[in-house]
Amino acid sequence: MVVAVLLALLMWPAANQPAVIAWMVILVGTSLARLVLFLAYRLKAPAGLQLLDWERPYFVTLMASTLTWGLGSVWIMPKDSFLHQAITLVILVGMAGGALSVYSAIRWLAIATIAVVLLPATAWVILFEGRPGLYLGFAVLLFCLSALRATKVLSQAMEQNLEMTYELRQAKEDAERMASTDLLTGLSSRRAFLEQAAAPMHFCRRSSLPVCAVVVDLDHFKQINDTRGHVAGDTAIQHAGRLIRSGLRRSDLCCRWGGEEFVILLPDTALKEAAGVAEKLRAAIAAFPVPLWDADIPITASFGVAEGVEDLERLIDRADAALYRAKREGRDRVVCAGPVAA
Repeated sequence: MVVAVLLALLMWPAANQPAVIAWMVILVGTSLARLVLFLAYRLKAPAGLQLLDWERPYFVTLMASTLTWGLGSVWIMPKDSFLHQAITLVILVGMAGGALSVYSAIRWLAIATIAVVLLPATAWVILFEGRPGLYLGFAVLLFCLSALRATKVLSQAMEQNLEMTYELRQAKEDAERMASTDLLTGLSSRRAFLEQAAAPMHFCRRSSLPVCAVVVDLDHFKQINDTRGHVAGDTAIQHAGRLIRSGLRRSDLCCRWGGEEFVILLPDTALKEAAGVAEKLRAAIAAFPVPLWDADIPITASFGVAEGVEDLERLIDRADAALYRAKREGRDRVVCAGPVAA
């Protein structure tokens, strides 16, 4: 619009002024249509294949604006002033250069835009302005030829850049997902669990709400590995992880702490309620053997439960101590830690 205003001011003394005004009105209309389209795109924030739904309206509004420039410039430029025609072509070449830099990611779109902007006025000066028009038209056509080459180079470079950016983003997301997820069970990793637990711990501490940690360990797990192999052991860990996750609320956090050990955080949960949750999980693990290709393996697990809003690692240590009591007392049971000493 700024360039259009400058062109209109340059043409104004020698041009058909009503035509200039009409051209400006049409150009404002096409520009507003594109602006509305851009704002709608921003609000929708499409991704993936949804982007393709915006390609047609984008092309239509761009062509409307481009045709207004290409045909409108011929309409408003004085037909009896070669100087004004030359000025118009210089400005149109600048517009085409802008299109070259903006639309080169889609080569055909850049070529179409450049052609629609430049060819009408170029054809006019070649056909009606004699030898000077031929010289000027030839110069513009040379620019068009160089633009064709440039669109190919820029399109390839931008495509490679977009692909590389996408691959790097995917690699980053994959790395973050691998760092935050235990690959065997799909539960949170230990590091991710500690990061995620900070917020609910802080909230419970600030709101004077109870919070409990539960430490779970599969019983006689080494025996499964020794007698059935490590694949059976991995299957047992996966099976236990699924049972534990299915028995928790969405607000509860759970991770594979290491080996055959799991840790659960139960925000806004008192010790008695947490012990009930642990008992349900213990019963589920005992009731559903690990399904294997030859025969199911019955497994059990021991649970240690502790309540407190102290430091998370200290809370887990207390639950871990309760777990070892459960191991010593015969396994396949839930043991709660005593209250924190004042």
